[in-house]
Amino acid sequence: MTDRRQRKGQGSRPRLRIMALTAGLFLVAIITALFSITIVQIQSAATAYAAGESAWSRGQVSAVHYLNQYADTGDPDALAMARDWLAVPQGDRRAREAIESDPVDYDQAHEGFLAGQNHPDDIPRMIWLYRYFSDAPYFREAIRIWKATDPYLEELEAIAARLESHWNDNASTAELGTLRARLNQADQELAVMALAFRQSLGEATRWLSHLLSIFSVVFLFMLGLFTALMVWRLTRVITESEENFRTVFQQTAMGMAQLDQQNRLLDVNQALCDLLRRPRQELLSMSYRDLVLSEDWDIGEHERERMLSGEQDSYSVEQRLRCGDDKSVWARITLSRIVRSNDRRLRYVLALEDVSESRRLSVKLNYQATHDELTGLLNRRAFGRHLAEYLRRARNDESEHGLCFIDLDQFKIVNDTAGHQAGDQLLRQVASLLQRHIRERDLLARLGGDEFAIILENCKLDTARELAEKLRSELEAFSFTWNELRFQVGCSIGLSPITANSSDTSTLLRSADMACYMAKENGRNRVHVLQEDDQAMAQKRGEMQWLGRIHSALEDKRLFLDAQRFECFHDRHKLRYEVLVRLINEEGVIVAPGAFLPASERFGVIHQIDRWVIRTVCSQLAEHPGHLAALDACHINLSARTFEQADFADFVLETLNRYHIPPSKLCFEITETAAIRNLVDITGFIERLSEEGCSFALDDFGAGFSSFGYLRSLQVDCLKIDGLFVRDIVTDATDLAMVRAINEIGQTLGKTIVAEHVESSEAAEQLRAMGVHFGQGNYIHYPCRFGDLLTDPEINQNRFY
Repeated sequence: MTDRRQRKGQGSRPRLRIMALTAGLFLVAIITALFSITIVQIQSAATAYAAGESAWSRGQVSAVHYLNQYADTGDPDALAMARDWLAVPQGDRRAREAIESDPVDYDQAHEGFLAGQNHPDDIPRMIWLYRYFSDAPYFREAIRIWKATDPYLEELEAIAARLESHWNDNASTAELGTLRARLNQADQELAVMALAFRQSLGEATRWLSHLLSIFSVVFLFMLGLFTALMVWRLTRVITESEENFRTVFQQTAMGMAQLDQQNRLLDVNQALCDLLRRPRQELLSMSYRDLVLSEDWDIGEHERERMLSGEQDSYSVEQRLRCGDDKSVWARITLSRIVRSNDRRLRYVLALEDVSESRRLSVKLNYQATHDELTGLLNRRAFGRHLAEYLRRARNDESEHGLCFIDLDQFKIVNDTAGHQAGDQLLRQVASLLQRHIRERDLLARLGGDEFAIILENCKLDTARELAEKLRSELEAFSFTWNELRFQVGCSIGLSPITANSSDTSTLLRSADMACYMAKENGRNRVHVLQEDDQAMAQKRGEMQWLGRIHSALEDKRLFLDAQRFECFHDRHKLRYEVLVRLINEEGVIVAPGAFLPASERFGVIHQIDRWVIRTVCSQLAEHPGHLAALDACHINLSARTFEQADFADFVLETLNRYHIPPSKLCFEITETAAIRNLVDITGFIERLSEEGCSFALDDFGAGFSSFGYLRSLQVDCLKIDGLFVRDIVTDATDLAMVRAINEIGQTLGKTIVAEHVESSEAAEQLRAMGVHFGQGNYIHYPCRFGDLLTDPEINQNRFY
């Protein structure tokens, strides 16, 4: 391992050295460019000052000329021209003073040089040169002379002002003569200084040129030496790399070969000989095409032609190669084009890596991605792709196929009774049975859980119905045995046609699923065929549309709670009520529970609603501690499907703990029919939460006609008599007898009795007389917002009625 790392490190050193040397050459080029730019900038700045001096002198001379003309004629235009020309040297003066200020006033300097008739492109260089070379030899003298002109420029301004006053005030001729003498004197002094400035600037420019020339020669000489050294070292590294290629080519663990334009093998390394299990001389007598299986030669043909034509330098492909023992090996082959510097003929380097194991794993993973691990059938994803293909065929050739959706009827009983291992074995046996009894051209898949799907190829609806009925009969006759337990499973099958008029795969699957659901709703163990005018199917489609609306309501927080109080017939100060979930649609209208709760049950989102209700109730009770203290019990309805969530009991307890709600304050209502269908899960849930202090009510009691037998099995605290019997007890003797019987048996078993749908005072009085504990209905209390109930002062002061 250490030797391999050392070889790897040694192999990477030449590359790093080449990169470093190449980077050094790039750096040399960058430094040279920067140096050249700097030299040009300095020279341009010096030239700009020479041009600026010319404008300065022209401005000074012109100003004196026009002042003399003004002195002779008193023409205001001459005075204006004099002041305009005088602004040129004054602008240069302001620019100089702005540069010398601390900090430098760049804007003022720029404006001053513009007033001095300097070119805008030269101004940044002029500022830079003044800042960094003002104390350099010769430049220092030029600047001293420039500053010495300031008093004379001020003198010219004063003369202009006095001349203007002369002509305005009609001063004496003698004063005019004095002003003209001062003007001529200032002109002569400024001319001398301008000449001296020009000479000093010329000396400074020549000195700077000599200095830059010397520096350039030295710099470029050193740079040339450095570049030569870098090129020499780079050439040496490349030469060493080429010398090492031979060693690397032979010693690398990857198979390698050199080829000519006719695909003949010119050289091979030992790794390639070992991989193909052929001696070196045998390989050198073969061509690359001789090694590739004929059926794989066309793989990568397009890329190969592009490389031969020079459009690309390399390509990679996976092909099978013949080995010396008549076997084959999958290899990833990379072919690269090279041109030798001393040989213009094309050569190719072939690098070969054994990928047989990765190909095997890829095939295995692809199989796992498209097949169900338990049964070996196609999974939902693969089935969806095949369904899309059958739909495309139906549209192209007007063919018709059948789509069957199969759901086992008693699978949950097997799982609950015999365990998940038994359930898995049942699914495998059912998959095998279905596979044996479908046609060879049909397609079978497991969609998940105990749901299967079949595509009946080229099958009219009547024929598909017969085939589906045959499968149903086979599953009905099938008996599953596990540890001396015997189960009859049976199935419900939904059948939907695949035709050119079918919209899409999602709709097809939903239609077949709903048809299967209708088969279950109509008594199970039957085949239901989708009909275009099927009203029940239309209802289910409506429920499916509700699915998205329910998700949206949960996300947009458009659910809220109402509450309806109970009346305790023997102690009116007891506070007990039931919370009722409500939904507001996108238009802001409250939706009846019967519109969205069945859909949430059907499509498995009811547990989200139940959890939202529990979380909301606990959080709001926690915000009203006085109300919580007065509360006897808050009733919360739970769906049977909620108990399918393995962590539901943990969620309830965690929520109670989070909001510090005593468990005794909550009573969970479970419908009688739900308890019968999901007895195992519900019994476990009741036992666990009862130990913590929660109470439970059996809702709609009496509607299932098997209630009394389950009362001993379920540890419920409360029975809620179905409102179907309570509503008409005043006028219907049978209903009255049923309510009386449920009340007597329930109280014998120690249950709290609640009568639902109490709609009149007469019904309330009869219930009170027969000893029912609580009444619930619109006569007693019309549902109101839960928040209003929490803040009702009469309730919180224990005055309910």
